[in-house]
Amino acid sequence: MTTPPQHPPPPPPEGYGALPPAPDPQGGGSANESSYARPGGPWALVIGLGALAVVLVLAAIVTAGIVLLRGSDDPSAGPAPATASSPPTSPSPSAGSSTPDPGGLADDLFAGEWNFKLGDVQMDATYVAAKDYPDCGPIASAALEKKGCRYAAMGIHDAEGGKLRLLRIIYVFDSDAAASAAATSAKETDFDLPTGSLIADDVIGKWVAKDSSKAVVVGFVTAQKGVTEKTADEFLHYGTADIAAALGFMDL
Repeated sequence: MTTPPQHPPPPPPEGYGALPPAPDPQGGGSANESSYARPGGPWALVIGLGALAVVLVLAAIVTAGIVLLRGSDDPSAGPAPATASSPPTSPSPSAGSSTPDPGGLADDLFAGEWNFKLGDVQMDATYVAAKDYPDCGPIASAALEKKGCRYAAMGIHDAEGGKLRLLRIIYVFDSDAAASAAATSAKETDFDLPTGSLIADDVIGKWVAKDSSKAVVVGFVTAQKGVTEKTADEFLHYGTADIAAALGFMDL
């Protein structure tokens, strides 16, 4: 009796909340996967950007520079515009040797256009807002503070004609070990996202956490209809790893 040929099952359809393909984690770093539901639909969580973050250390030298937003609890209200007279720059190994003051990372890493290029990959995003937090309370849960979170910074950029929003938050801890443990155990209830930091009417929502030195970088991508999963994944992975690589030059 012959055995009929076995055919692989068809791939699952692309859909809201599907996990994006994550780079193979190499060279350390935290890795786990999960998902959770929120008002408006599910989020997908992907953790494990070690290999990509290492590759992007060089790319971090040419990342966006900044205009600092301060004041409103709504970070998207009235951001200071980026200007052509202040071209984007990124921390270099020599510039990153100084110790940033608590509440100064937004000015160093977020404000201004985000213009990213690595090999054939090129992405551009428009500055929306950036803000520093001298402690973690306004943007993190008490549970995350108990894990050793000291201060935080966040930045928001829009892309794809305003249909995609990239939110990145840096949480700084007392030690590398504390940051690594926080990234490994990260869950949705750890984050208290600012009003207006996610795009309206989103059909894609994903997040990723990556530890870098004493910090945890959490990236969120929300996108409206018309943006592909592939595009959302690229902004999520490269955008988060770019900031994680830049933090590697800083003495936190």
